[in-house]
Amino acid sequence: MSDELAKRTEQFASGHYRPTTFLERGVVVPFTTPMLLGARLRLAEHRGLELVIANPSGGRGFYVVAWNRLPEICGPTLHDERLWWLLSQQANVTPSAVRAAARAVVLDGYRGRAAAAAEAQAVRDGPTGRLDTVFMLLLRLIRQTELPEEATLPPEHDTPVQRDARGKRAILRVAARLEFTPSAIGDSLHELATLLQDVGAAGEVRPARARRQVAAIATMVQEVNRWAAATPAAQELEVAPMIAEVADLTLQCCATVLGQIDAELADMPRLLQRWRADRGLLSTLVARVDWLLDGWSLIAALWRDARPGERLAASWEMAMLVPVLPREAEAWCGVRADWERPWRQRRVVRRNEDWRTGHMHTLVARSERLLMGAA
Repeated sequence: MSDELAKRTEQFASGHYRPTTFLERGVVVPFTTPMLLGARLRLAEHRGLELVIANPSGGRGFYVVAWNRLPEICGPTLHDERLWWLLSQQANVTPSAVRAAARAVVLDGYRGRAAAAAEAQAVRDGPTGRLDTVFMLLLRLIRQTELPEEATLPPEHDTPVQRDARGKRAILRVAARLEFTPSAIGDSLHELATLLQDVGAAGEVRPARARRQVAAIATMVQEVNRWAAATPAAQELEVAPMIAEVADLTLQCCATVLGQIDAELADMPRLLQRWRADRGLLSTLVARVDWLLDGWSLIAALWRDARPGERLAASWEMAMLVPVLPREAEAWCGVRADWERPWRQRRVVRRNEDWRTGHMHTLVARSERLLMGAA
């Protein structure tokens, strides 16, 4: 980073970025401007929306910048200008809201034709994903309500005609038990499928997005640890332990919350009864998974994108972007940890070369490639 840019950015430096809640931490926004890669958006009291940016030089600390001050340190791409405008219209800044806005910008062609075509295909696949989730919920309802003599064959292995008959019988049986109409049960299954589509359930043949992300983080940690153990320079840089520790803590929290969701799915009649009365609990659990995983797909994409000779620089960049868990996670997950240790580790990570050097169009293309890999 040039001395001139360093002087301009210094006014935005913040030594007080120690969020205790996920809302304070903010949401990673898929910006394509190189300096904004991994930047978080949050709603600040009395100040509106602001960005939290990792030190662009790779040094310690963060910068907190209002969008209208951003031109003082970098020029946002047209994609980012449009994405910011859409997010500024939102009442709340959440991971799901950011995904929806980012999808709209990509579909409008701001990230190129290939990205727009891929996103359009994902939109077309959306109804199929919801129907798959409805099917999963119905299979669970059948298994949990059938009498032993009715369950001689697993429903997923039955013929479509017989499976439909068993599904209708399960819905009628639960409707009678809960004193709901069969159509109300059917509506609830579709509503639950919409909510659970990205989270799914344990043991599915095709895991849902959130569970694929969990698996990807676990794989990344294993690969980073193996690489660090065989690379003396990585041991000197001290980034692998920090990445692994925060990732492992995140995975523990995800396992707890996903386990709570799976526990709800283990008793479908009770879940349907509670869903009709109060949808808050399950909705809260699904939102927590979103918050816990926020930012990790980009970090995993950085690792996958790095060639063997680039992994030292990539690991350092990953360490700068690691989303340290707020203390709120302890209340969510019951996980006990030294919550300040990752912040101390971040302060002692040694500086490497500035990874954001190079021609602007090359860096923008890299950001777009990483975002495609993080989707």
